[in-house]
Amino acid sequence: MTEPVFLRPPPAGPSARPPARGWRLALALACVAALAGCAGKRSDQSSGLLSPYRIDLPQGNYLTAEMLDQVKPGMTREQVRQVLGAPLLNPLFRPDRWDYVFRYQYPNGRAELRRVALIFKDDQIATIRADTLPASEAVIDPALPGYKPPMAERR
Repeated sequence: MTEPVFLRPPPAGPSARPPARGWRLALALACVAALAGCAGKRSDQSSGLLSPYRIDLPQGNYLTAEMLDQVKPGMTREQVRQVLGAPLLNPLFRPDRWDYVFRYQYPNGRAELRRVALIFKDDQIATIRADTLPASEAVIDPALPGYKPPMAERR
């Protein structure tokens, strides 16, 4: 019985092939090429040709000046909840404070942030702290849900 080919010793002499030594170099080049594909340059100045569509994204409780005008010192928590809705933030260690936060994110990365803080004492409003809030008719307010920026601003 003859022994299998893979168990035979390699041929000796001038017809024998030298062992492959370039495999390490080939493996290193393959690793470098694979890792180079993972790296990328983030460009904020994209042409828009290959960038995805991004929508305007309102987050939080959108409050208007008219809504805040209905809230008066002395109102109870339930009355405030009926007018403004549930607070976005209700800190665990400050149960006497309700925070309403509204953030409007534009596709170009710019954002508008508005805050209203209500401080309660004996379950009634004692202090109202608020950023400037838009009127409900203020079409030019960038934080309005229906606001459409001018064409130059959209880019």
